[in-house]
Amino acid sequence: MGRRPPARSPWLRRMQQKLLVSPEALAADPRISSRALRPDAICAVAGVPRLAELGPRNTRFVEPAQLRDPVQRVVVLREALEHGIRMLFVEVASPLEGVLLADDLPGLVHPVDDAPQEEDALHAVNVVQLLRFCLASAPVETAEALTGMPTRHVPRAAMRLLPPDAPVRRMHPLRRLMGDPSVPVYLAVGIYSALRALPVAFIPQFHGSLLVLWMIDILTAVPYTWGVLAMLFAPRRWIRMLATLTTITTFAAPYVYFWMHGRDYPPFVVAVIAALTIASISIEVVKYLQERMLRRRYRSARVAATVRMIPVRITQAPETSQTTAIQGSAVG
Repeated sequence: MGRRPPARSPWLRRMQQKLLVSPEALAADPRISSRALRPDAICAVAGVPRLAELGPRNTRFVEPAQLRDPVQRVVVLREALEHGIRMLFVEVASPLEGVLLADDLPGLVHPVDDAPQEEDALHAVNVVQLLRFCLASAPVETAEALTGMPTRHVPRAAMRLLPPDAPVRRMHPLRRLMGDPSVPVYLAVGIYSALRALPVAFIPQFHGSLLVLWMIDILTAVPYTWGVLAMLFAPRRWIRMLATLTTITTFAAPYVYFWMHGRDYPPFVVAVIAALTIASISIEVVKYLQERMLRRRYRSARVAATVRMIPVRITQAPETSQTTAIQGSAVG
């Protein structure tokens, strides 16, 4: 018998779920990959600028009956809020079912594919908008469904919609922060930023003030920490670009002081700064290529769906050949 791989710790699983969206896994879902999707419509409903920000962690598939029934609807809403779900996908079997769903949830149900009228279709619902609708249309039932719900993963936009007397289990912001798996990353980078000036004390060529250098490191630790994480995980491109500039500036600031108050500056510092710059540009290039790949995969389902929709005529070949010829054409 082979040995089982070691089980991952719960903390590691939470870290992966928090930081790794896994958009490729969502794109590979048969309910997604077999359809002709419109990436811009999906991003608009979810409220994100990039498909790469959507994955199994923050999306969920539900049945139309679950959203049409008021009792099941608030149950779905609670589960979505509690687990940080951003958007719900809904498959409807016919145009009539889509119309009925849209009548029950006016303005909330958005088609995200190009299926013809006689085929089934995929719709999407924004969870925060669903919360606003439920609070307005069924405040008592919604409050009962949300009773005791922990707010650790509830989006801030949803938290602002909740009434002050909502019977949810509100967590202190500090506790929510400490429960965030990205906090250890902030701590590790912050500690490194605060202590990286200490080795300068052992370099005799430095003639400046070690206290000033240390203060520069301390004052730049927080923006440097924000810059590193925002550069990697910020949802908007302009924020990532600003974070990249912030990271480079705050990283270089103590070394600029070191250069101005000493000679024989260690060349590895220049190499490190150059490597960080190249890495920052590479990250942006990789993200751009990833987004293009995802959009191409979402749209490539359009070809598969078109081929599936073309009627196929089957004719029987002569008995001597014992074969069946399939005639049909694919629309590119």
